[in-house]
Amino acid sequence: MEKTLKEIIKILGHTGDVKAYALIGGLAVGGWVAPRATKDIDILADLSVTNRSTIEEVLKKLLTSGFKGSLEIGGPEDDIKFCIKAISTEEVPVDIIFAIRKWEAEIVKEGMAVEVLKGVSIPLVRPEGLIALKLKAGSFQDIADASKLLVEAEYDLKRLRNLAKRARVDKRLERLMEKLGLA
Repeated sequence: MEKTLKEIIKILGHTGDVKAYALIGGLAVGGWVAPRATKDIDILADLSVTNRSTIEEVLKKLLTSGFKGSLEIGGPEDDIKFCIKAISTEEVPVDIIFAIRKWEAEIVKEGMAVEVLKGVSIPLVRPEGLIALKLKAGSFQDIADASKLLVEAEYDLKRLRNLAKRARVDKRLERLMEKLGLA
């Protein structure tokens, strides 16, 4: 996984249209609280222009570096409009999701560099943004991650509530906080 992460950092750092990127999956959760096992890398990227051709440039750089993958495009009702799904030469799955909402771009820009693997630092979405993303995704693992962050991580509650409202998961956040005894 280390080799894959280093390659992703190199590719995203040398792609002109990428303004900012940050880790958002299990590795990101592990950057803020006790790590959990994960076998993939999930990244949220903000581009100067988010359209199919700029995203295809990122995909082309991945493919040139030995990754296998494709661009998936969501429908108008989907929360994820553009996602590159790739597999590295180490067989590590990588999802690069592209920010399409202002709040998503903001949480990427505010990412904080953290050493997630020995000698490998990468920006992580801060806990407030990560919780909002996890609640938006809504899978069992995502809710478990959000719960762990709510209980164990340091975060700004006012900022979290604001982000949750903008992401339209504020009711879900309040129910989860109640269930966890944090409300």
